Amino acid sequence: MRNALLLLAAIMSLHSFAQNREINSTGLYIHTDKHIYMPAEKIWFTGYLLNIQATDTLPYHTLFVTLINENTHKPVLYERFAFDRAVCKGMLELPDSLPAGDYALVGYTNNYIIDSHEQEFQQWISIRKPNQPSYKIKKTPTDSPRSTIAKIPDAGLKINLTTDSATYNKRSVINCKIELTDTAGKAIQGLFSVTCVCERRLRRQDHWDICHYYYIDQYKLPGQIDLSTAQQELNPVSGFVTKGSKKVKKPIPLLLMKNNEMITLKTNKDGIFGLNSYQLISNPGQPDVILSIVKGNQSEFKINFLNDIERINHQLAQVNYTYALADMEDSTIFTREEMEIHPVPAPKTAAAKAKLPPHGQEPGYVKKVKPVYQPPEFRIASDTSAIPDYNTTLYWNYLINTDKEGHASFSFRSDDLPGVFVCVVQGVSTMGVFSKRLQFVVK
Repeated sequence: MRNALLLLAAIMSLHSFAQNREINSTGLYIHTDKHIYMPAEKIWFTGYLLNIQATDTLPYHTLFVTLINENTHKPVLYERFAFDRAVCKGMLELPDSLPAGDYALVGYTNNYIIDSHEQEFQQWISIRKPNQPSYKIKKTPTDSPRSTIAKIPDAGLKINLTTDSATYNKRSVINCKIELTDTAGKAIQGLFSVTCVCERRLRRQDHWDICHYYYIDQYKLPGQIDLSTAQQELNPVSGFVTKGSKKVKKPIPLLLMKNNEMITLKTNKDGIFGLNSYQLISNPGQPDVILSIVKGNQSEFKINFLNDIERINHQLAQVNYTYALADMEDSTIFTREEMEIHPVPAPKTAAAKAKLPPHGQEPGYVKKVKPVYQPPEFRIASDTSAIPDYNTTLYWNYLINTDKEGHASFSFRSDDLPGVFVCVVQGVSTMGVFSKRLQFVVK
């Protein structure tokens, strides 16, 4: 990973991604593993800051991602992730109760308020269920008034993506290679994220990708929301300390405890504090972080949390993002195997709500804080499990770097789902952004 990040710094120093800075300062782009999901599936993604040069990455520590229900205009899912030198790994787990429909996946950084030129990123994803009434799904349009005057230039970059076969059996090993060169055959270094996914879960003829976004779509106007009452910098956790019901007038010492680590902090003179992703980062499965006041008579003080991110997410949910409609019937989205294992759902009956015992009230001077978790690595199909595996995403990798010769390789295994699959590569190089697709068949 360290070598990949050093390469990223070199790429961002050599290539002037900042040419669009006056229009969209960050150029935030999110590459997801597919476009169409079922409830309880995972959205795997990588976030890129395409307009940030290597020397400017330090102020960007957090990516905030929210999923917005287009019908209710309400956020249904929200999470935060840590940037590492302009690249962010992320995973959202969709609730199994999520209604079918179109959702806006929206992302923004911790500098969304400070930087008036930063635009939020948005793309449409669809949640579908087999054997239910179909509808026209929404997608981010590739044709817009701007695309008639702005074209994706020929960067002179050649991407050679290959597999070791065009056809595979179920639970077979699939070996892929990629080579980046210029038109003269000179090696080009690059970084990319890659998904290999069932073609049915990609919208048909959808050519909206990192190249289209970088050269055309990042110029669109951002959502008009009122950020005037939020803190100047957005943090995963922010708040203020009071003494009784009164404001404090000098810095208050704090102690942040996570795993076996203790971090000493201080509020500002008005008692305000913010915890960034680097301070809250933790591995999945670790307990909550503990934040405590460590001054004199602790019981005189109280930690109060702010809800800036929640308010911003609700305001973003009111934005009417542009879309184009696409007709996709169940027969084009779900395989026969999926239709069989997901029968028509029976009507739900209201479950009795259990009465939970009241929790003991925690003292005001100590609070539990949710960590910023490192997303897990993608699990590829097993060749030994007797349980049928019909995962429509065969492979996901957040970040792969080429060697000095412009070469990279990756391998994975097909599962029990037959059909046409597509490898989609999107990334950045010393010659600019790039993307490539390649199909193969599983019998």
